[in-house]
Amino acid sequence: MMFSPAKAATKSGVSRKTIMNSIKGLDLPAHRNNQNHWAIRPTDLANWMREREKRSPIAPSETNRGIPPIAPTPQHELIALKVQLELSFVKQKLEASEHDNEKLKREVFEIKAELKESRDQMNKVWREMTDKLVSLAMPHKGRGPFVLTEDMRVDNGTDYITNLFID
Repeated sequence: MMFSPAKAATKSGVSRKTIMNSIKGLDLPAHRNNQNHWAIRPTDLANWMREREKRSPIAPSETNRGIPPIAPTPQHELIALKVQLELSFVKQKLEASEHDNEKLKREVFEIKAELKESRDQMNKVWREMTDKLVSLAMPHKGRGPFVLTEDMRVDNGTDYITNLFID
């Protein structure tokens, strides 16, 4: 006779989920039958229950009554205090990191705003320069188009850019 996970759980006094976790964890041998259902041999279940009792520091009857398995010792209390202190320290570091993160976010926002303002000012200057150059290049009444000559250069001819306005 083979047990299903539900019957094995009832027989061993644990939940079906515990049985399934043990099967998946390869602690409890089981196989799928031709209907694709899990099947557990009684001997495998008995061996698993024996091993489970050996590993458990608490007798099964004590867990059912809600009796704590071990009374806290001073060493346990010291460990608990250390863990609480470490947790408090980690929380403080986390809060400080979150504060620093918010500060950096504000700085990035301010830098982006300054960059946008600078870009807008630069675009305005370029538009003004383009408008001025276009107006200078257009012929006016009484004179021809504006032509930039070598004697008008500001850099005294030190760069190698050719004059684009002279034909």
